[in-house]
Amino acid sequence: MRELVTFLEKRKLPAYRRKQFDTCFYQDLITSFDEITTWPKALREELKTAVSFSSLILSKQLKSTDGGTEKVLFQCGSDGKLFETVLMRHEDGRNTVCVSSMVGCPMRCLFCATGKMGFTRNLKAVEIVDQVLYFARLLKKENKTVTNIVFMGMGEPLLNLKEVLEAINIFTGPEKLGMSERKITISTCGVTPNLIELIKSDYKGRLALSLHAANQKLREKLMPITSKYPLPELLKVVKEFAEKTGKRVSYEYILIDGLNDKPEDAKTLSLLLGKYLTHVNLIPYNPVSGKDWKRSSKNSIKIFSDYLTAGDLEHTIRVTMGDDIGAACGQLAGK
Repeated sequence: MRELVTFLEKRKLPAYRRKQFDTCFYQDLITSFDEITTWPKALREELKTAVSFSSLILSKQLKSTDGGTEKVLFQCGSDGKLFETVLMRHEDGRNTVCVSSMVGCPMRCLFCATGKMGFTRNLKAVEIVDQVLYFARLLKKENKTVTNIVFMGMGEPLLNLKEVLEAINIFTGPEKLGMSERKITISTCGVTPNLIELIKSDYKGRLALSLHAANQKLREKLMPITSKYPLPELLKVVKEFAEKTGKRVSYEYILIDGLNDKPEDAKTLSLLLGKYLTHVNLIPYNPVSGKDWKRSSKNSIKIFSDYLTAGDLEHTIRVTMGDDIGAACGQLAGK
């Protein structure tokens, strides 16, 4: 929170005041600066006039019919731009926040509603962090916590790497949210140069690659931006990440009826990825406006899965969550 740093430096406040703030704000999850009772009232009043409690304004909130998914439309306090964030409550007790790193997205993936929006701007680190804090405060009322964070919302995280890494430092900082880095996942379309920078940053969280096709030609059809990043070179870098961190990589694969869900696609996928530190996440396609594509049938998904099993490729079929409120994979559109 850069506003806070300026506030503290301008008043030459001792270091313990920052520690007191961090404890209240990030760990106690206060809902207003009035709750920083370790600060004198006069100092709290100064803080309220100089620093915004949140960089985001709640515009609208929706909950799925089964109660497992909540989607929030946020308005940026600085310029009024709109974007979405999702909370997924899993049956095993995990509470995952799917954060956005951009307003819109420049990647133009044809199966993604966000890609159709185009790119507006990067989100700042504080705007990324405030998404998580909003849901952390919400869950606190239920004696629950945010257990996982996935950069799978709006935008391409690797094209906003500086702000994303700054946000992750706050998520994992022991004096702040104190989360384990292995509970954080960055999902990317595969921007190879920026992925190399991520590896150099010594990021120790998890990585998910939006693959969606087992060959370059089909991948370019689904994800036009990938023409800049050839698949062989990209996969080489992805596997370097797996080797360095010892963490398996999740390869995201949306199944679209008649397009990429045939048995030969499954066979090619098995040969392409290999078995070491590899996990494929099969995602039934979630319809977006303007496309007449259909979700692969249950039978097609089973056959595809069976071929991966025969190839000894570890995989799961993702349970669709929040599609009734436009909160499922590929459906975020800032509405």
